[in-house]
Amino acid sequence: MQTVAIRDLKNNPSSMTKYLDEGSSVFVTRHGKPIGITLPLNDDIFSIGVKKTVAIELYKMDIISLGKMATMLEIPKQEAMSLLNSLNVTWIEDDIENIKAEANQWL
Repeated sequence: MQTVAIRDLKNNPSSMTKYLDEGSSVFVTRHGKPIGITLPLNDDIFSIGVKKTVAIELYKMDIISLGKMATMLEIPKQEAMSLLNSLNVTWIEDDIENIKAEANQWL
């Protein structure tokens, strides 16, 4: 997801449309804080909806956790995992070193 400051957007609107044309979502910021989001109109938006698309984008950017995404969508965490699987989005929240360390405890 890209970020465009509202000041830049006012001076150069094509700065946002360039990203949308590339299929990227865009956070619009004011003084470095997000105030809005734009989404490219693609098949994902139409098939899974805006709310799910935003939640998934926020999750993919590591802005929210899997649990927070599930809460945002008002679904169980297991269903959120299934949703991410169906979209080929990795949902393992731990890094490989932590996984190896835990696995070694059981060996």
